[in-house]
Amino acid sequence: MTVAKRKREEVTVENGNNESVDVEENAYSDGFDESEEDEDMASDDGDGDDLASSATGSKQQLQKKKKPKAAHLADDLRNLQEAVQLYKSNIFKLEIDELLKELKVDETKTKAVDRVLHKLKDFIEAIPDSKQDLMLSDAEKTISKSGIAIPFPDPKPPKDAQYRFAYSTPSDFNLVGSYALKTMIKSPERFAIDVVVDMPAALFTEKDTLNYRYFHKRAFYLAYIAAAFKNSEQLNFDLSYEFLDGDHLRPVLRLDSLKDGSESDFHKAKCYIRIVPGIAKDTFPISKLSPARNCVRYASVSPQQQLKPTPYYNSSILSDTQHFSSTVFINKAIKSSDGFRDAVKLGDIWLRQRGFSSATAGFGAAEWAVLMAALLVGGGARGSKVLANGFSNYQLFKATLGYVASTDIAETPVAVGVEGIDFDKSVFDGRPVLVQNDVNLNVLYRMSPSDYSKFRHEAALTVKELDDVNGDHFDSVFLEKVDSVIYQSDLTFCAKFPPEDKSFRDLGRVFNPSYYGYLSARVYEVLKQGLGERVDLISVRATENFKFAVESRKPSSSGEPAFTIGLLLNPEHSERLVIHGPSAEDKQASAEFRKFWGRKSELRRFKDGSITESVVWEPRAEESVVTQIVRYVLERHVGEAMTKGLYVVGDGLNKMFAQDRELADAPGTNAIALYQKNLDEFDLLRKMLIDIDDLPLKVSAVLPASERLRYASVRPPVEFSVHSSEDFSNVVIELETSAKWPDDLKAVQHSKAAFLLGIGQSLCRMDPTVVTNTGLDRDPDTIENFAFLDVLMPSGYAFRVRLRTEREAAMLRNYKPDRDLGLRGFKTLEREFTLAARHTTEFATLCHRYPFLSGTVRRVKKWLHAHYLSDHFDAVTVEMLTLAVFLKPFPWSAPASSYTGFLRVLYFLAHWDWRSEPLILDVDQTLTIADVQGVREKFKQQRANDPELSQGALFIAINYERSGMMWTQPNPRKVIASRMTALARASCAALKSGGVVFGGEADEFRKLFVSPVEDFDFVIYLEKIPAEESAYPPGVEQLNEPVELYFKELESVFDGAAVFFRNRLRNDVIAGVWDPRIMAERSWKVYLGYSTRPVQEEGVEQKGTATVRANVDGMVREMERLGGDLVREVVRRA
Repeated sequence: MTVAKRKREEVTVENGNNESVDVEENAYSDGFDESEEDEDMASDDGDGDDLASSATGSKQQLQKKKKPKAAHLADDLRNLQEAVQLYKSNIFKLEIDELLKELKVDETKTKAVDRVLHKLKDFIEAIPDSKQDLMLSDAEKTISKSGIAIPFPDPKPPKDAQYRFAYSTPSDFNLVGSYALKTMIKSPERFAIDVVVDMPAALFTEKDTLNYRYFHKRAFYLAYIAAAFKNSEQLNFDLSYEFLDGDHLRPVLRLDSLKDGSESDFHKAKCYIRIVPGIAKDTFPISKLSPARNCVRYASVSPQQQLKPTPYYNSSILSDTQHFSSTVFINKAIKSSDGFRDAVKLGDIWLRQRGFSSATAGFGAAEWAVLMAALLVGGGARGSKVLANGFSNYQLFKATLGYVASTDIAETPVAVGVEGIDFDKSVFDGRPVLVQNDVNLNVLYRMSPSDYSKFRHEAALTVKELDDVNGDHFDSVFLEKVDSVIYQSDLTFCAKFPPEDKSFRDLGRVFNPSYYGYLSARVYEVLKQGLGERVDLISVRATENFKFAVESRKPSSSGEPAFTIGLLLNPEHSERLVIHGPSAEDKQASAEFRKFWGRKSELRRFKDGSITESVVWEPRAEESVVTQIVRYVLERHVGEAMTKGLYVVGDGLNKMFAQDRELADAPGTNAIALYQKNLDEFDLLRKMLIDIDDLPLKVSAVLPASERLRYASVRPPVEFSVHSSEDFSNVVIELETSAKWPDDLKAVQHSKAAFLLGIGQSLCRMDPTVVTNTGLDRDPDTIENFAFLDVLMPSGYAFRVRLRTEREAAMLRNYKPDRDLGLRGFKTLEREFTLAARHTTEFATLCHRYPFLSGTVRRVKKWLHAHYLSDHFDAVTVEMLTLAVFLKPFPWSAPASSYTGFLRVLYFLAHWDWRSEPLILDVDQTLTIADVQGVREKFKQQRANDPELSQGALFIAINYERSGMMWTQPNPRKVIASRMTALARASCAALKSGGVVFGGEADEFRKLFVSPVEDFDFVIYLEKIPAEESAYPPGVEQLNEPVELYFKELESVFDGAAVFFRNRLRNDVIAGVWDPRIMAERSWKVYLGYSTRPVQEEGVEQKGTATVRANVDGMVREMERLGGDLVREVVRRA
């Protein structure tokens, strides 16, 4: 497609017809001199020269010549080496290549678009000029004849406006943007094709830069074109207006295909066309549009007050001069760097997955391309280049993210081109600055400080993710949609926009024409001051409609636009109750503090003698301190209308947990404090055990080995409340080294029992108020540990003590009479003694590192209990699954609230492919690449040895246990793991629907904790056993756990025939499903392992071996008989 009326040079951009759209050598000082050396490149990915030479060498290797086998092998090795140098790994390169193939738009479907573009050019050039010098009323009449509205931005032109309106043939017609550059990608949303029509300079005067006159004339010009399309019988489109990149000052005409089969039908291309009015660079003096100038003469407060700069307004006009120039600039970057175009596509998909676009956040694929092109010619120290031309697409992508994360361009602007007119960057109020020097345009003028801080945060997370050599992370970087408010933020608020206020109409729109943008910025500044170091990130994002009918002047407000406030909390400070203000001696700062906090501010004296202004908040279980602050400061500084519709996303879940007695999060309780009391008693018990001196061997170590001692039990430990064995905190003790232990394992176990008896007697002598009792885990005639010592402290806390000896592990491992028995005993010893103690210590430490880990894991366990999976997951397994979202939180940061942590675990369980992917946890960042590879090899070997997953479905390795199966073998089995995934996906789907999360009450969230019994083949309803007020002594040795005994009996008797489920916290139901293998008919034989009955067809005599099937009725009756009075009824699924 030829472009008229502008002198061209040899630089070209291909259009959709594979023809050339000539483009000029723009006023940019392009910096893309191919003869320049890349030796000054600064990059995180290595030396630029080496990478560039590597890329050049790769081209030479692609010559199509026949080579001997050795030469081909050498080529393959070099290609692999190149992949490692230019990409994260060879596999990562293949994944990127495949992704780029998937993102490529099918050009065969865009041929119709090319035909339409040609017709559009001819059509627009044929539109007759309007009458010259139309007054406002005449201009409106001219357009209204076609039923079209002029999309005047606010404020509308005054009725007595003296400036004139007119339309004449565009001075230029250009195809710009992603379609011209071939950087568009395939996506669920249709992509835009931008056609710029330059308005003739004769239509404007020098004063049109003032008081919206340019934008009013621009709106008329656009409406005139829209009217021509409306009246045309040649080209039929669905016409609408749209704000260009969310800028309310710059509407464009949107043309959507009608799917009518006509010559103008291009719906298969999945795109739409935008007619964008522009102007030539020399239409207005550039100096008058400097960001530091004022171009809107608003009413000042006083005659002495100087008018403030209007950078947004000025930049909007300048942007209309740069559509074509930006395309030229990016095109030169594409020609200078082979990987540039694909790097733009990678950036585009990365931005989309995180909710960034030019319209919603002021930063999309177009801004990404300009930024990358700028970094190819500068942006580094002393003007050096940040990116090298020889970088691969991945290196360009990663290095650009690294630059964004490490360089604050709000403080250190990036400049492109010749030296421009100097201005103070502070006029942009914390917005990022990417300046096109020849016109002093800040390309990122629409990006708010809130979106910019979020953008840098996301970039830093992704760089950290890509730097993780022990993981691939391709899916979370490019494929997963990660901008969901329920997973991305620790605390999220939603609210409807209040009506426009006087402050916006009088002055606010001068600095931000969008009321939504204006109010969002105001909310951001208020929250930033009010929350301070309590939050690491504040994200305020408005939801508004940028598209509107051509019959309307602007979008309708009937859609009730809303905004969301997402907070990333600082766990160290978020729940601090006191805000310390300035000293009372600092009068000015104190006055500002009181002005901001109002009635909440008070003067206080602290223990260190200081007297400062302060704000004190009350601890509330159902409303965090941060929530209280947000509500208060928004009501005070933004208005009561703002807080009326303000609600916390997922607040119903927090209320539900607060009402849960088992979690002890109700008002007036503190679960962590309850755990600490138990730990204090453990320390006292440890001291008493160490001080025992009347036994042959002294106690040398006392180790915690219980979820109650690592902040991880659903029910926190409570004094004087011992109802079952789960109310004891497990403890492992070790004795001094001795060579006198027996050589027989059974004798060792009996000796340990004798020691425990002696320890119990010694404790009672040391403190007569201590109650001890020795009990048995299993039959004493065993080579495994069978004895334990229960210790009930005077404070009311209970501990179960077991003894580990130094020689026991080696004796079990080398047990010759029954090697399998010995190995099973060794594994049990390692799991319940050695590793249980190590895990308890490590997990308790991690709970201090991540303050919300404890609350999260307890909620996850509660969820598993609620779905009758209590007996299928070891407590340690659940804790490691939860730990994954803290140690490996990508693509987000570690949760800073129990609410977010719980939802993230559900998301992880729903998406984790445990069949083909191990979970590897590195608690202290000490695992090397070799260590991780070794674990992966074990996983591959385990899957190869057990392809049916009969020995265990999950593989979870951690620094101190790398076999991966210690806590996951044999449970959970494959059917249980599949059930876990299905439940997690169902929960995520309920959350994604929005009804539960957005405004849902506690009852709505309880649905996540209800498992339908209809999923089971049979359900055994149990009689409610009255709980004793306290089983605390006397009588603790008679702890009665009938449901536990009954459940174990069922599992033993019907092993291989049915799988049983229960909620161990409630013990009111035992559900079950039959093994599908027993339901089929089969030939009878002895030792089938389950009850059967013969299959006898009526009137047919049985010959030969009898055919049998499972005797379901008989087994159900046997279950009922075993339960006796404990069973209320058994219900079978029809």
